[in-house]
Amino acid sequence: MTKVFVDTNVVLDHALGRAFAVEAEKIFAMSEKGKIYCYISAGAVYTLAYVLEKALKNVELVREKLLLYLTFLTPVSNLPHNFEQALYDKAFDDIEDAFQYYTALQAGCSFFITVNVKDFKKGEIRKLPVLKPDDYLHIYSK
Repeated sequence: MTKVFVDTNVVLDHALGRAFAVEAEKIFAMSEKGKIYCYISAGAVYTLAYVLEKALKNVELVREKLLLYLTFLTPVSNLPHNFEQALYDKAFDDIEDAFQYYTALQAGCSFFITVNVKDFKKGEIRKLPVLKPDDYLHIYSK
């Protein structure tokens, strides 16, 4: 079964009804139905909690949302050497993106789904395809 890594911004789009909310919903439904495995970084859970608490101003609602997400998104911890790889990878201008990318590689994911594909274009051809949610859905439908 296909393993996909979902960047924090995709989950936030879904939770806050932003640009790729509909596409994220479709991807999450595929995960709920067992058609794909969706992974996020363990650090993303902290970020989601923080941003959702600020945006929604309702701790109980945030708890409910996070518990729901954790039914179909599997958090992955990173290993120390992956942090080092990410920090040495000069192709990334954004260190957090590098951490996410190397977490996805460690998890054995086949795709990296993000809203900000432009942040992953610099440097050599990547080992992991980086796609917007709609592009992933297009590929998956084939």
